[in-house]
Amino acid sequence: MMKPFVLGITTIVVSYVLFLMSVLRFIPLWVAVPLLFISILFTVHLFNERKRFKGFS
Repeated sequence: MMKPFVLGITTIVVSYVLFLMSVLRFIPLWVAVPLLFISILFTVHLFNERKRFKGFS
């Protein structure tokens, strides 16, 4: 449980730093914004993933 949490938070922090660098025009904005969106989406998916009952057969 702790490994996906750390991975998700790390990807959000790294992509947020890249986003800040793109706002300051160090890197292109079209690179940083999709990375930030994908990292947030990935982290939310990891938190919402749970073991589900799939039936008896």
